[in-house]
Amino acid sequence: MLDSLPEKVEKALEYLVTPLAFPRDFGRLAKWTLTHRPLVRELAHLRRHRRWFEHQGFQTVLDVGGYIGAFSLAVHALLPEAQIYAFEPLPDHYEQLTHNLAHLPRFTAFHTALGAESGEISFYRSSFSPSSSALPMDELHKRTFPHTAGVQEVRVAVGRLDDFLPRMELRGPVLLKLDVQGYEEQALSGAAETLRQVDVILSEVSFQPLYQGQVSFSRLNALLKAQGFRYAGGFDSLLSPVDGSVLQADALFVRGEEA
Repeated sequence: MLDSLPEKVEKALEYLVTPLAFPRDFGRLAKWTLTHRPLVRELAHLRRHRRWFEHQGFQTVLDVGGYIGAFSLAVHALLPEAQIYAFEPLPDHYEQLTHNLAHLPRFTAFHTALGAESGEISFYRSSFSPSSSALPMDELHKRTFPHTAGVQEVRVAVGRLDDFLPRMELRGPVLLKLDVQGYEEQALSGAAETLRQVDVILSEVSFQPLYQGQVSFSRLNALLKAQGFRYAGGFDSLLSPVDGSVLQADALFVRGEEA
């Protein structure tokens, strides 16, 4: 326990100093840091990349896998003028998402999963809700993170991202964020037209099988390369608490030729 204390202290300090970096939103962020930490988690993590976000100057952000609004809130703090469109399939998450971000002037939420076609799909709600997915959880995931192993199968609406284009205004530069727990290939399959207007993709990618049928990093990289994107590095990585190996990372794909 003592060995992990410095890391815990470092994380706590990271959360506590985050509101100070955004004076315009200080009051709300300070309150949520104390009462609703999962909501400010992404901002605490992405704050170190603030210069990159500001340099990119995204005017539109597509938040696929909106959860309770953590990424959308972070984007608004980093880029206050950006238009944000969020997509979330689970009813209670969607309700929290719209409630938490009701104060944002340029925010629209859609209550749906995104896939290769429209309709309804089975969705596997994890006992640790951020691990919920349209794909069944793999045994490696359950062994590595036992607190996520409980699963309830529910039915949710699914649509193609392209079908939502008439309801969105994509002013460039456009950032597409994907956090869909292994379902990235299906989500991208329904987004061919949208991708033509996207400049940067920030996607969670897996290097070990955490969900059954998930797309691997190498295949996702090949798919996006065929769409005109190149792998451009990444942000944070998720390490296995068992052996320290890299399980997942947040990978950047930028439109353009290989450098």
